[in-house]
Amino acid sequence: MSMSNELWRQTLLHGDATINDAIGVLNVSGLRIVLAVDENKKLLGTISDGDIRRGLLKGLQLENSVA
Repeated sequence: MSMSNELWRQTLLHGDATINDAIGVLNVSGLRIVLAVDENKKLLGTISDGDIRRGLLKGLQLENSVA
């Protein structure tokens, strides 16, 4: 497996994870994007650090779901 494939795998996060989990993925992967997926790894959406900042400014909590 190439290094770039491994980096992309680090960005995957289950769609019912929390905002705090997404921040953790952003920190670990270093790619500045999180890919929210279902149990079959089907893409549900993307999350950026900017999306998280905007959500927190609107009153979301770290324990809220990324969905």
